[in-house]
Amino acid sequence: MTQLRVLSVSFDTEIQPWELPQFRGAVASKVGYEHEWFHNHNAETGGLHQRYPLIQYKLETRQGHMRPMLLCLDQGVEEAHHFFSQPDWSLRIGDTQHAMRIARLDVRQYPLRILADDQHYRLHKWLAFNPDNYEHWRNLKGLSDQYAFLERLLATHIIAFADGVGWQIEARFRARITQLHKQEWLLHKGVRKLAFTLDFSAPLVVPEFLGLGKGISMGMGVARRQHQN
Repeated sequence: MTQLRVLSVSFDTEIQPWELPQFRGAVASKVGYEHEWFHNHNAETGGLHQRYPLIQYKLETRQGHMRPMLLCLDQGVEEAHHFFSQPDWSLRIGDTQHAMRIARLDVRQYPLRILADDQHYRLHKWLAFNPDNYEHWRNLKGLSDQYAFLERLLATHIIAFADGVGWQIEARFRARITQLHKQEWLLHKGVRKLAFTLDFSAPLVVPEFLGLGKGISMGMGVARRQHQN
């Protein structure tokens, strides 16, 4: 059984959701752009790496405060030292200088395997579509067909995460959408995109705050565990 190492660190300051790209840019600048896991751009070609991001930037909401957070997976855990070994962690995010003291640090190992029972999750602001599969979904006539298509996309995004951390899923599985809470249009990189907040179940462990779908390096598609009564 494969174990996935996950480091999550939230900072004792507050930013707004639209400042998350600036937080990402400030961290990448602090560590140096040669460390490509922090920004996922290819220094040789100038394009983007087509890979699952092992360092992701999030907002952690606690008691009404939105704190910037780093989520580091697998190799990204080692990469994190390029930031934390800096003598000065302060970041300029927009027009404000932030001291970036640690509010919460969590290191865990998650088992990567198919389980006997479904686990339950809430997925926040999931960007499910590229232009082609959005058109396909929009042209489906019934809600049951649309849900089934979304479930297949969700399973595909879980597999993309698994591939990104070197886990070859050993059996077929189904991701089931159990409740759709919200469907909304959001601006992502200047483009309006449809996002879903929903509950789903699947027979595997999804690490806390893991990103699924599009825009996951900057706070989209965040999965959180739901405890069943």
